[in-house]
Amino acid sequence: MIRLALLVVILPFLSLPAAAGPEKLDPLLRALVQTRGEGGPVDLLSPEVLPTLVALGGDATLSPEEGGPSAPLRVLLLTKDPQGAWLIPMFRPHQVVGTLATGEVDLADLDPLADHPQVVYVQASRPVYPAVDWSVPEIGAPALWYSTPATTGEGVIIGVVDTGIDVLHRDFRVDRTGDGFEEGSRILWLWDQTGVGATGFPYWWGDDLAGVETYYGRAFSRQELEIAIASGFPPTRDTSGHGTHVAGIAAGDGSAAGGRMRGTAPGADLVIVKTTFYEDTVLDGVRFVFEAAEALGKPAVVNLSLGGHAGPHDGTSLFEQMIDALVDRPGRAVVVAAGNEGDRRIHIGGDVRTTATWHLEVEKSTVTIQLWHSGTASFSTEVRAPSGETVTALPGTQRRKSTSSGGVWLDNTSLPDPRNLARYIYIALTDVTPGATWAITLTPILGGGWVDGWVENPSSAQFREGDARSTISEPGNAARAITVGAYVTKTQWSSLAGEQREEGEIGALASFSSRGPTRDGRVKPDLAAPGAWIASARSQNATAAPWLTLPGGEYAMLLGTSMAAPHVTGAVALLFSRRPNLTWSEVRDALLSGARVDGQVGATPNYMWGAGKLDVSRAAALIAGPTPVERPTLALLANPVSREAVFRYHCPSGTRWASLHVYDLAGKLLFTQLLPLPSGDARWSLTTYDGRTVASGLYLAVLVTDRAQSAIVRVVVQR
Repeated sequence: MIRLALLVVILPFLSLPAAAGPEKLDPLLRALVQTRGEGGPVDLLSPEVLPTLVALGGDATLSPEEGGPSAPLRVLLLTKDPQGAWLIPMFRPHQVVGTLATGEVDLADLDPLADHPQVVYVQASRPVYPAVDWSVPEIGAPALWYSTPATTGEGVIIGVVDTGIDVLHRDFRVDRTGDGFEEGSRILWLWDQTGVGATGFPYWWGDDLAGVETYYGRAFSRQELEIAIASGFPPTRDTSGHGTHVAGIAAGDGSAAGGRMRGTAPGADLVIVKTTFYEDTVLDGVRFVFEAAEALGKPAVVNLSLGGHAGPHDGTSLFEQMIDALVDRPGRAVVVAAGNEGDRRIHIGGDVRTTATWHLEVEKSTVTIQLWHSGTASFSTEVRAPSGETVTALPGTQRRKSTSSGGVWLDNTSLPDPRNLARYIYIALTDVTPGATWAITLTPILGGGWVDGWVENPSSAQFREGDARSTISEPGNAARAITVGAYVTKTQWSSLAGEQREEGEIGALASFSSRGPTRDGRVKPDLAAPGAWIASARSQNATAAPWLTLPGGEYAMLLGTSMAAPHVTGAVALLFSRRPNLTWSEVRDALLSGARVDGQVGATPNYMWGAGKLDVSRAAALIAGPTPVERPTLALLANPVSREAVFRYHCPSGTRWASLHVYDLAGKLLFTQLLPLPSGDARWSLTTYDGRTVASGLYLAVLVTDRAQSAIVRVVVQR
């Protein structure tokens, strides 16, 4: 997982009155409100404020109606009541899951939003960044490929929310005609959130009944991708290569290497989201994968090889709460990379009962820090610049000051956070000199307590007295996320630049692999998987160094917990292939109980390895049960319809008969049709079995076979 970039906060450095900001807004949003000040709305086009709004996703445009600023900000919202986000007029939801929501609010509406009785907390959507030969046998996957029944991930969807994918790479294609040309795509849907046009979305996305109103970017169906394969011109590209590499580890079929470089679940289908790497858009991507799987009647597992260090690291951030909410039913799981901060001193922690000072060694020009402490404690906070100048904020105050060493923004106004009853102190340093050392001092007021602090961007600074404890990046602290650390399985390989050799002990934990526990004391990571060095698919649109590129140019070597997570994602797909209705907890319990423990792992569970090393063959033995019946699939090619509904269907091998059934909402059977096996297109002329034309409205279609039935498909008839 590539280390995270920072949410840059550049604000005018003015003295502030000693007054608390709106307690329902996080510190960044409070800063935006405070910056407007008594002199009227802030100038969004000013060079001091524009970077902050751009970081939040604002367009920084002027509203001609009011003559003032209008900047849509991406936020995450916690409401008092389930579905309460729909009741807030100034909030534009993207998706709503119970009391949690993602969406947009105009800068001018932050105050009214915070005052709305439905609102409990508003959190700025922070940016996150993307943090297989021998590794696959290492985790026991071939034992399932060649077992009886063979299990390679068939009937399961693997979702990858990342930098995109090389659509043309042969590891994600299939030869359906047997002519040697892989004209088919294993990618069922690809949503490019960075694209333009807001078109191409399937009928099942954007349905108010599903709590979704999210149309941005461009969606591509498998049919569109297969047209692109035939032409040789992909509609979207993975110029980073990170997403292609991750997808290859999870589900590549090794076609470009004659089957030798297969991923963990080479028989699974793919749904890809090329994300913009903000918390809200990542969550939209996760929802997109699960909605696609729901429409197809398949289980799905989503891989998130990304993360950030903004938040309490205890599972209560809105980002992590929504991850938990999205796996609320059987057949869903989310796998998250633990982070690559195991060799960085970005964390401080301790019981602060007397004055304590930490020294911050700056490596970039902007640094932000969060210091979390118990809600009953309070501290006076001092930031000392290398020049000796100080900025001090008592509890309940904010301070902003320009020193000769750089700018300081200090927010000590936090009331007990409604999510976890803790408080936190927010510090931003701007225009500072790399190599300089700043000091942060906490002095207990009325009473001290335990403090945990993190540098939000791990590459921007380290604490001299810091450690790598509790460095699991968000959303890896989510209670229902399966969080994965990394260990070493390869140290040498042949490349375009010759033989390569890297340091490391085979089987040992990778030095960069982030450690637990979570701030509330839970064990994370959950387990570890191969993450250094890993061979997988290389995007032809990404630049890879010759020493990392394998002969032939189709594969490359990378390392990180980003590479460890998709091994587990593929393993989950193998388990779902055998038992599609497993819950997230049953999947995790099987993986943890089946994890391998050796002398390098030590006593388990622990905060470096979790339960141990991934062993999917042992996990599969623990969930052994009746062989699942593969369900037929039914998909509507266009919706709504006015003259005819055309369905595409597929029946598993061994099916003896199949029939299309259409019902009204009262459950009355309106139409049936026997269908040829095993697959094809079925047509409904929008009439009943006795020839009567149906009225406009909602109807339900299902494919019924002698063995099972498909997921229900909703048909909207509009005359």
